Order: sequence, then structure tokens, then C-alpha cells
Amino acid sequence: MSNEEKFIARSKKFRLHFQLTEEQIDLLLLGKNLVYKGVESNRRKLNVELMEAYPLIYGLDWYTFEEDEATYPLWDNLPEATKKLLQDRPFTAADDVGENGLKNTASYIILAIKHLDVGTQFSESEITRCIPYPLNKGVTIHLTSGLLKGAFKKLRRSRKFKDEEGNDVIDPLYQIHKPIDEHLIGKAKKKLGIQ
Repeated sequence: MSNEEKFIARSKKFRLHFQLTEEQIDLLLLGKNLVYKGVESNRRKLNVELMEAYPLIYGLDWYTFEEDEATYPLWDNLPEATKKLLQDRPFTAADDVGENGLKNTASYIILAIKHLDVGTQFSESEITRCIPYPLNKGVTIHLTSGLLKGAFKKLRRSRKFKDEEGNDVIDPLYQIHKPIDEHLIGKAKKKLGIQ
């Protein structure tokens, strides 16, 4: 078994132990311009940056994570962002999108970013891939209306990359401006008809 295969097997073991989906791992990697989804199925290539960032989700460094006898961290040793996400899991692409969901993209965005700290930067494509289909197709984040007003701000810079078809993509960057509090999360859930 190669080092890559060992890393993928251990990553999946940790992900399943904490009952996280691949989309939730991507949420925890938000702002690092890394994508985990597809690594386990070999649809996405594993790179060094991801191998270094992934263990940090669990509060471990790369060397500790790689050790054969590495055990799962205790709750108190998990990073705050991971604890927040585990306590009240966000709604991701695995969810059914009802009629309410089709009208409330902002609610899904609030539930996806609620674990992020003030100052965290993320791109539009990182958020849209965590929103349920069909809402994630052609979404542009509108910051001036409803729940998103004042939650985060658009930065004056973007990421540029090529998509799977080789087209140039300009991916706007955003930054969390204020904490996503329980009141706002409650409003988002209510709009989606979630308890």
C-alpha cells in the first residue's frame, strides 16, 4: 500500500468516525482553496497541501495523523470550528430541496458558513458546491438582501482558475464580517421549514 493510499484510508476512517460527509470536510477546509470531495473515490488527485490541511480539522499535525497508532482526538482537543460543525451539522448537497429551499438560497449559505470565525475568507465556488442541487447551479451571492446582509463582505480580489473544460473562471472572494449567531441560524432554519 502506497503512502497516498494509507493517507486516504486513514482520512476516510477519521471522517466516518466523526460522521462527517465529504461536503462537510470541504466546509471545514473553506478558505484554503482545497477540495476533499472525490479523493476517497480517486476522482480527485491528492496533493501535499490537502495532506497537510486535512489533519488540522481534527487538531492533529501531519506527523501525528500519519502514525499507525494515532487515535481519534477527544472532544476537548478538537478545534472550535470542527466542534461547531459537529454540534449542529450544516445542510449540504445530500439534503432534499423542497419548495421552500428553492426560494431560500441565502438560508443554505448561512447554514453552510455558520461554523466560520470572523475574518475567514472563502470563495463563491467553495460555498456553491456546498449548497444542494439545483440551487448550486449558476448561483451568485447577493449580499444586500435578507439574511446575508452584513454577514460577510465581498473583497476586491478574486481567485482565477481554469474549470474542467479549460475555461477561465474568476471566483469572487468573501470574508466573514460578523459572527453568524443563533438568531440568524434560527431564521435560516425557519425559512427552510427545519426544526
